[in-house]
Amino acid sequence: MNSQQKKIRIVYDPAVCIGNGECVKNDPTLFGYNGPAKKAILIGGHADGKKVSIEISGNENRITYAIRAASSCPVNAFVVIDAHSEKLLVGKDIDSHDAKEIVAMYDDAKDFILDPQGYFLIRVDYEKKKLEVGFCNAKNTVVLKVVGNKPIDVYHTIGTKGDLGLRPEHYAYLGRELEKAYHCLVKGLEYVQDDELHSMKPQKKAH
Repeated sequence: MNSQQKKIRIVYDPAVCIGNGECVKNDPTLFGYNGPAKKAILIGGHADGKKVSIEISGNENRITYAIRAASSCPVNAFVVIDAHSEKLLVGKDIDSHDAKEIVAMYDDAKDFILDPQGYFLIRVDYEKKKLEVGFCNAKNTVVLKVVGNKPIDVYHTIGTKGDLGLRPEHYAYLGRELEKAYHCLVKGLEYVQDDELHSMKPQKKAH
């Protein structure tokens, strides 16, 4: 074997993958994307139980390229091992030894701050099975309306294309309320904005 050649083994766990696509962006020759399943594909890999593995050889640049792509996964769906020494190059263990820990606390009466930019109105269209969000920059004045099938469709669109300049916690509020609204849509519950999910009642059937 050429002394410049290196060899690594990549083990992929599809169950962990969230379809982020970073691996594909970083090395499209080794990683693909299964659109319908919203999962990554290890091109040329072989099934090993519930996981998929592959061994690849190449010069330093090729191997570095592959390792960088595998390590770009935000949920650690890939493990990379040096095929010669069995040294772990990319692992799944998370080091939180030096992490700062903050106790989560929130008091709506004390900590709530009204966003000066405006407020959201959220409703569920049960007939069309859609989530609707209107953003008001003044009382009862909707300046942006976004309609979508799922929470992520709506809040990602608002966050990336809305150009609203809101407080971070306001976007967090939007995500929380949309998840509640979607749960009500799926379960046939009457969504009421700002109410607790456990208080939502079955939707009244039209006569």
